[in-house]
Amino acid sequence: MAALAAAVVVVAGAVAVVVTVLNNGAATDDPGPAPSGPGSSAAALSPAECPVRSTNPPWAPPLHPGDKAEFIEDVTLPDCARVDAGKTVTKVWRLKNAGTVPWTGYSLRRLDFAQQADQCQTISDVPIKDTPPGGTVDVETVVTTPRKPGLCYVRFKMVDASGAILFPGSRPINFQIIVDAR
Repeated sequence: MAALAAAVVVVAGAVAVVVTVLNNGAATDDPGPAPSGPGSSAAALSPAECPVRSTNPPWAPPLHPGDKAEFIEDVTLPDCARVDAGKTVTKVWRLKNAGTVPWTGYSLRRLDFAQQADQCQTISDVPIKDTPPGGTVDVETVVTTPRKPGLCYVRFKMVDASGAILFPGSRPINFQIIVDAR
């Protein structure tokens, strides 16, 4: 009985740690630096801190056995790209379904809400086109930069159609852009 209770605590803890997707070398689920953009808090990041680097979160299995995602590349706006203040741009990531589970109804959910006026603005859930095992997909979102210069660091976690986090033991996917004064 004690072993069952311990297992429940471990599983509940893993589920409660609202953490990540994939990304080779970007952010982690550890709160670490401020999640997004210029002036959002006393711990806000500066362009000098780009790219933001952090360690992997604790290991946890994917929500669905056999599910696996791989970050392939930033198609647009690589880390530390410079964008003028008050501009709207499109961020595109390329991901691979490296598992055996078809991706149906998946999306990237933004982790750092509520958005403030001095942060990069995006939609909260970025849809991912249905992707079969072995397939690659380009995932895109529109980003509006704040009117003040600084660093936007925005993290997303892959979720299924019910909103459940799919890869709790993986880093979030993110974008990191330097916002320049006009």
